[in-house]
Amino acid sequence: MLRIAICDDMKDQVRLIHQAAMNYFQKENQQVSYKLYDNAFAFMDDIEAKTPFDIILLDICMPGLLGTDIARQLRREKGKSEIIFLTSSDEYAIDAFSLDAAHYLLKPFTQDQFDGAMKRAMDRIHLRFSKRIVFKVEGGIRVEEIENIIYAESEGHILTVVLKDGKFSTRQTLASLQEKLETISPGQFTIPYKGYLVNRKAIRAIKTNGVEVGDC
Repeated sequence: MLRIAICDDMKDQVRLIHQAAMNYFQKENQQVSYKLYDNAFAFMDDIEAKTPFDIILLDICMPGLLGTDIARQLRREKGKSEIIFLTSSDEYAIDAFSLDAAHYLLKPFTQDQFDGAMKRAMDRIHLRFSKRIVFKVEGGIRVEEIENIIYAESEGHILTVVLKDGKFSTRQTLASLQEKLETISPGQFTIPYKGYLVNRKAIRAIKTNGVEVGDC
């Protein structure tokens, strides 16, 4: 089930946005759960508690706390929610898109405009979920988004896969992993040195004795 948060300090706007979202997903025949907020600080508390949301419909100009500040905190904590900003001002557009917003929607908006913004967010979700890889690990399987993989290091037939938020081991060859990743996202991963498979998006510097990597 898709999880959506709506945050706007005006209760009538919360209701309007909620209705627009229900109209969209009724046409898409998609099951959705909603959590509604008319207080930015209450929403921030849930974000800091890592309450999961797939899509966040977020006002920007709210008393005491900008929606862009909430989004910045979410991105700082590696939150992957798709964010649609809804606001009556266009002055925050550059800041919004620097936070990887799916869309920036000016109020008042039509249902068609809302549908376009939501479709863009859903397309991004579908793309992200299509880029997943399954690993066999001790005790079962592990599914990872390839964007979360920084590099893999081979030692015999054991790979250590290093992620943005941790690492794990799996039994397979580096060549077989490269083949799977190439099928999902051609050209994204490379072998710069023997025994290493690196996400090109994570490379920060190339040196004679290795590469420097960071978050993708």
